[in-house]
Amino acid sequence: MTERERAQAAYAQARHSEDLRALCAGDLFFLLVHGMGRADMDNDFCFARCREVQAVPDGCLDLWAREHYKSTIITLGLTIQNILNNPALTVGIFSHTRPIAKAFLRQIKREFETNRLLRELFPHIRPPGRGESRTWSEDNGIVVRRENNPKENTVEAWGLVDGQPTGKHFDLLIYDDVVTLESVSTPEQIAKTTEAWRLSLNLGARGGARRMIGTRYHANDTYAELTKSGSVSVRLHPATSDGTFEGEPVLLPREVLDEKRRDMGPYVFACQMLQNPLADKADGFRTEWLRYWRPAENLWRPMNRAILVDPAGSKKKAGDYSVFCVVGWNVDKGLYLIHAERSRLNLTERTATVFRLAREFDPLFVGYEQYGLQSDIEHIQGEMDRLNYHFAIRPLGGRTAKIDRIRRLIPWFEQGRLFLPAQAGFRDGEGRIREFTREFVEEEYESFPVCIHDDMLDCLSRAVDPEVSVPFPDGADGRSAVEKELDRIRETNRALNGERHGLKYGYTAGSGASW
Repeated sequence: MTERERAQAAYAQARHSEDLRALCAGDLFFLLVHGMGRADMDNDFCFARCREVQAVPDGCLDLWAREHYKSTIITLGLTIQNILNNPALTVGIFSHTRPIAKAFLRQIKREFETNRLLRELFPHIRPPGRGESRTWSEDNGIVVRRENNPKENTVEAWGLVDGQPTGKHFDLLIYDDVVTLESVSTPEQIAKTTEAWRLSLNLGARGGARRMIGTRYHANDTYAELTKSGSVSVRLHPATSDGTFEGEPVLLPREVLDEKRRDMGPYVFACQMLQNPLADKADGFRTEWLRYWRPAENLWRPMNRAILVDPAGSKKKAGDYSVFCVVGWNVDKGLYLIHAERSRLNLTERTATVFRLAREFDPLFVGYEQYGLQSDIEHIQGEMDRLNYHFAIRPLGGRTAKIDRIRRLIPWFEQGRLFLPAQAGFRDGEGRIREFTREFVEEEYESFPVCIHDDMLDCLSRAVDPEVSVPFPDGADGRSAVEKELDRIRETNRALNGERHGLKYGYTAGSGASW
């Protein structure tokens, strides 16, 4: 006999109203299936989830597959049970927009209005009678009969990003569907939703509780950010036992899941049903492909080097970054990322960064991505004339879609021919010390093709762009093309200096400048 069957045997013994009242108040599964007439939930999966939620009701982010009863069990059933036990409780339900939250409130309100069994067992949940002035509407919330008189209603519904209330402090904050397709449409929308959630925490009462229920829509959505920061404890229940496409279904029949995967497509299915936007990674990068090295001048000097720049024209907080990659083509036919930076910079700051890196790394050229009427290259060339410091700069464009350009890196990583610096510290435009390699791996490499920003990958992908076409050193004397070109220039200058002053080698008299 299973645990659910033993529980049902115990339920069958309940005959009197006191027994029913105790079961509804103390057993979430009984309340939903028998007290609220949800016969469709009389299965082992829902029984296990009710027991799990009742054991740890608060402080979790519950990410369950669509159609797996997460909102029914937590937002509807558990909230109603809490009110049955504590009429003084105040609950604020928050969704991305207020109409979504009001739909949850409507369910609770309708249950209190139409469920005769619950109204008889718990008279305080009855709607207002004649002569009562209790609030009872979807717009303003509902108030059950209670002895205290707080300014908050028993249950209220609010939007997270459109019109949070002010001056309220709820005993229980419930966040259901605060992440939607709309909230992950741009990096700015994701940041807006995350910030709105943080602001809403001020609406909780001291010592209160919070619950969060949702579905994934993007690898870097608000749920991912809150999980990474440790703000929530995740309780995960995908549609299959192991969270994979081929795993054993936990509730819905296999043919239903197959149909959903066919209709949704692999990415949406991975988000909505497996709660893992990265489950379909056939065209992405793998962690086991990563290779690292420790850059040192005596190691990168023999390489042919180029500086690749992917500029962004905005310094907005949630905008794209300008990325600078110093890449070396080594004698072993490997690509080595020597140094890299990413910051939100204006034109003057981008230009200064290019000059600084060019002086430090002596590149064959600077490859600068340019589209449309962007004037960065013209500005940099003007600065070359003004400073009398010149280097080759090559505009990079092309019609290849960014995601396809990035995919050109896959065979390089897969074959172990692209090396990242083990440490790549840099100071960003705000003066903060940051670590490029860690940000590259965590924010873009591991989540591609669904990363929010892909500026670092895009910039690095230029290294394998046909229009860049930097040769590998031949290895004959261990010197790169850069070294050979600099030696040729030095020799030419020495010869010119010797001809002018009757010397083969030396220095220009009185100048103090040696050759």
